[in-house]
Amino acid sequence: MHLKLNKISTDYIIIKIFINRKIDIYLMTVFRIENRVVSFLIVLAVYILALFVAAIVFKLTSSMHFLLSTFLADIAATIVVWLAGVLFDNSSVYDPYWSVAPMAILPFWVIVRGNLFSAVDILFLAAVTVWGIRLTLNWTIRWKGMHHQDWRYTMLKKKSPRLWFFTNLLGINLMPTVIVFAALTPAYFGVGQEKKFNFFTGIYFAICMCAVLVQAISDRQMELFKKDRSNKDKYIDRGLWRYSRHPNYFGEILFWWGIWLMQMSVASRIWVTVTGPVLVTLLFIFVSIPMMEKHLLASIPAYSNYRRRVSMLKPMPRKK
Repeated sequence: MHLKLNKISTDYIIIKIFINRKIDIYLMTVFRIENRVVSFLIVLAVYILALFVAAIVFKLTSSMHFLLSTFLADIAATIVVWLAGVLFDNSSVYDPYWSVAPMAILPFWVIVRGNLFSAVDILFLAAVTVWGIRLTLNWTIRWKGMHHQDWRYTMLKKKSPRLWFFTNLLGINLMPTVIVFAALTPAYFGVGQEKKFNFFTGIYFAICMCAVLVQAISDRQMELFKKDRSNKDKYIDRGLWRYSRHPNYFGEILFWWGIWLMQMSVASRIWVTVTGPVLVTLLFIFVSIPMMEKHLLASIPAYSNYRRRVSMLKPMPRKK
């Protein structure tokens, strides 16, 4: 009788543990989903606040040159986003700013300056909007929430904790803001021009769209590659990645060169805006790509052979 009671008691404990385990797993799953939703709502609130602060700064500096006032407003918005990243201990709060800011700034330039929407204006707006929406959606799909931060930021913080304040503020937040603003500046001089749409404007717009397509395809190929668990600790060597080590970065660089060329087709005298795409190119060649490849070489030694045979940016036939 005693043994029978012990067996019943043991079975009861096992069943209770099993049920509790199921409940715990369910609650954890629900919490993660809610946490991700809350994370996006927090980022949305931060960006709305940043927009509000940017509007105030623009108003206060309206006596300055229009372009300079916009730049200062952009910097002010970046500071808000940076502060939010510090508050939540997650610098990835800034990540979508690269693609979100231009989608707000360019329509603002067109509307506030009182320009009529010409064919050229529409093409500039279409190019930046398509590029921005795609890139922002790509971040939305990949970002897991406030508990997830880009591995590069974590690495930089661990590597130089004493310099993290400056690395975070200047390197992760302000520097990209300055570079993407410089890259968008050709659009400022391209919209509202008396010179009408021409053949070259259409060609350069097509280049921008091709660049977005290259980014979309390469990002999708990478996403499918990572979903396959058998590819763990491997590097992608298929699709566009078979001919370029960083086709997504190539697409990003190509897009901003396309924007500059569109401006040159209607306002060729203001060629100094070439600084924008040049800065974007330098950022990826000397910062983003070296950091990424150093990480890959350390974690996947075989990557060195792929690196030797495949072009860094421009899709090219593989070396033997």
